[in-house]
Amino acid sequence: MSEETEKLNYDSFMPLYHQLKEIFLEKIENEELIEGDMIPSENELQQIYDVSRATVRNAIQLLVNEGLMQKKKGKGTFVKRRKIEERLPLLKSFTEEMIGRDASKKVISAKYIKPSPAIIAQMGLSSSDSVFSLKRLLVVDNKPLGILHSYIPAKYKLSIEEDYTKSLYRILEKKGVRLKEAEQTIESLMSNPEQTRLLKQKVPIPTLVIRRLAYSISGEVVEYVKGVYHGDRYRYNCRLTRL
Repeated sequence: MSEETEKLNYDSFMPLYHQLKEIFLEKIENEELIEGDMIPSENELQQIYDVSRATVRNAIQLLVNEGLMQKKKGKGTFVKRRKIEERLPLLKSFTEEMIGRDASKKVISAKYIKPSPAIIAQMGLSSSDSVFSLKRLLVVDNKPLGILHSYIPAKYKLSIEEDYTKSLYRILEKKGVRLKEAEQTIESLMSNPEQTRLLKQKVPIPTLVIRRLAYSISGEVVEYVKGVYHGDRYRYNCRLTRL
């Protein structure tokens, strides 16, 4: 941390612990504090900011709750990487979401298959229909972030030879298929053995699981996708309005 210490305003309506939290947040956003940095101890922060231990603990706990800091027993408190955030209700591809980051996709499999009864029901297909199955690993900052498994009706004639490390939505648009809207559910589940392995974890971890049906401007189902994201690195943000 810098030698310059921001002063807390004791006359402000904003609680001191919240002011202290905002100071740390600004340092993280300005990259004065970066991932892996250890912040001063509680005793040191009490002296630096002339506040009580409860104030320090409350400020740090807020940052821990927001995923910006991590307490390590016997070692101290460290800055964590900010979670990658997708803003709802915008319909974006992973490529569009990750603009400005060191992000890439690795194709696990790309093939035509006969879908399961559950996929048939989700996509409104007939039992004789086939789909293009595309499974990809999402990598950000050289670490696996998530797994996307997309199903696209065979009528869109996607090539197995296409470069699917690029944006799937862009590929579809080049074929004249334009997406308009999607229905999406989000839930928290523990990773299964395959997901745990692909995310390079030793034991099952909490994940955010999204299931999305994307529709074209003509109202036809273009994609059903299941995404499994590392729960410690990814979050959703949405704005709600009251009518």
